[in-house]
Amino acid sequence: MMKPTTVRARVLAVILTAVACLTAGCSSPGEEQEGAEEIMGAETAPPESPTGAAEGEEAGTEEADVAALEQLYRDYWKALIALENGEALDPGLFEGIATPGVTEEQVSRVQPMKDDGIRREGEPAVDDPVVELISDDSARIESCVDPENWTAVRNGENLPIQSAGKSPRVVLAERTSGTWLISEERPSEEAVLTC
Repeated sequence: MMKPTTVRARVLAVILTAVACLTAGCSSPGEEQEGAEEIMGAETAPPESPTGAAEGEEAGTEEADVAALEQLYRDYWKALIALENGEALDPGLFEGIATPGVTEEQVSRVQPMKDDGIRREGEPAVDDPVVELISDDSARIESCVDPENWTAVRNGENLPIQSAGKSPRVVLAERTSGTWLISEERPSEEAVLTC
């Protein structure tokens, strides 16, 4: 027969082993490591996100795209102004700025004015553009435009122009072969921006 102390010692050993097994089974290896570090007094660093670097690069690319699109929109308006203010139609003004379809639309729109001897003087006030990236390769750009100081002239005489005043303008842009181009003008009624 066993002594009561030996039985107690064995029961205690079994209980301690069971508790140790249960505790080890309920924690993950990371938790055990964290616990060990905390016990040793070491500071724990937050785990790095594997996508953290990619998100930073993506944000940098997004900022670069927005800046490029803002400049594209300004260049587009410079080309429009030069087209309407010039004596002759020059589709080359839109090269590297707009798609061939948009260039053709703008030249076709201005052609009747030029045929009637009408050109514009001055320029509209174009507010800073607001860019919305729709996808990696498409965007929407809006701004308010006030044509008040952009007059029409024929044979040196100012012509009356019906103006809606300051109103929103909307264009779409696409990235083709790594280059952003204005791909479409949209009706001002589609604008989110109010002027």
